[in-house]
Amino acid sequence: MKKEVQEVDFLIIYEHKVRELENMCLIKYELERRGYKVLIKHIEDEEALEAVKPIYHAKVVMTMACYQNASLEWHTKDFVSFDKVIDMQWENIVYPKDEKAGVFKNYTGIGREVVRVSWGEANRKRLLEAAHMDPKNIKLVGHVGMDFLRDELKGYYRSKEDLFAEYGLPMDKKVLLFASPFYADNLSEEYIAGMCRKHGEDWRDYYDFMLKSERTILEWMERLCKSRDDILVIYRPHPGHIGKHMAEVAERCDNFKVISELSVKQWIIASDIIYTGNSSTIVEAFFAGRMCYLLFPYEVTQGYEHHLISNGKKITSYEAFAQTVEEENPVFPIGKDIINEIYLVDEEPSYIKFADMAEEVLKDPSYALTKEQLSSYRTKQPFPIQVQKKLQRWDWFYDKYRQVLSDENCHNKWIEKQRALREEKAERNKRFAIEATNEEEIAAIIAKIAAQLEKNRGGE
Repeated sequence: MKKEVQEVDFLIIYEHKVRELENMCLIKYELERRGYKVLIKHIEDEEALEAVKPIYHAKVVMTMACYQNASLEWHTKDFVSFDKVIDMQWENIVYPKDEKAGVFKNYTGIGREVVRVSWGEANRKRLLEAAHMDPKNIKLVGHVGMDFLRDELKGYYRSKEDLFAEYGLPMDKKVLLFASPFYADNLSEEYIAGMCRKHGEDWRDYYDFMLKSERTILEWMERLCKSRDDILVIYRPHPGHIGKHMAEVAERCDNFKVISELSVKQWIIASDIIYTGNSSTIVEAFFAGRMCYLLFPYEVTQGYEHHLISNGKKITSYEAFAQTVEEENPVFPIGKDIINEIYLVDEEPSYIKFADMAEEVLKDPSYALTKEQLSSYRTKQPFPIQVQKKLQRWDWFYDKYRQVLSDENCHNKWIEKQRALREEKAERNKRFAIEATNEEEIAAIIAKIAAQLEKNRGGE
């Protein structure tokens, strides 16, 4: 039976749940409040991977990132047709080496044609001067995630008591949170080679810097945990990057915990002192009113230290690190003026500015991609694959195709290849299961958001 394509106004596609889901739910809340239909999907959603033709038509697709043709093809696959694209650009802060024209993060192909979110003036300037983007397509709206630290959403996050009870954490210790900026210590050579293709061969040097830095910082933390039983260290891995060495320290120290769940802002609010490295987490600590220290046992690979922290005060030894636990009247390591250049924060919440921008893009036909742009971003497949894809769009053929693949008595070279491809998809689903969400979880987050915002409106 032919299935109807579901129409939505906005389809939001995310990659890392702990980094993006709350922010997307806040955007969804506001757009739905204005009467629009909004859907949230993970980039490796099982339904999306399985689809051989569009099951959704979105007037506007919102991507996690859209650097080039492959980025958009990864997001949209075959499961959605669309008219316009907003790149939410969750990686607004780039390496200094990426701030020149012609590099991966300054966009090629379809990446140059979409609407792009900018958190602040510094990124807008880069998009104009290095990426040479159309000024009309650059939207300065701030970082929606920072709205959760405003008074309007005070009370959204769980209390320390409730949070620590769930995770079995003691309440009688000083809590030190390390928000790791490091990639996992068990990356495959294939992954590393892919990053080098994007950023240059010196990314391998930067990865070596991360490995060496993480090992040293873990040694500092283990030493501190063993010398003081009045502290609790929570080690939060970089999203999607859980390594083996952090787990080994957790086995040796009862007061060292590795926790990757929930947003970093939830753990910042529940902690006494925050630590990070080459990361924008320091800004979230700043807006949450928490002291944050920068841990740098080694100098960053040239071209990779973020401007945000390049002139900040850094902790470079164990002795200096240990002293931070009891430091009185500490001075924040970076200036407010630097933060203001990178993050637009004013009286109007960013989610309101974002929703206004999204409405503008939805209603204005000049933001629509052309037919040529919508057809040219996809990889050109060999002729046999093109034929197979067209045939699979017919429901009767696709049903028969699946029956043949599930029939254990059917064997030939083509069928075995198709089965292998489906097994690959199944493995990808397993790998990304931790990132998946569902309608119930999204509804629960939005209910919490609505309760806080409507309470605030009632108070006004």
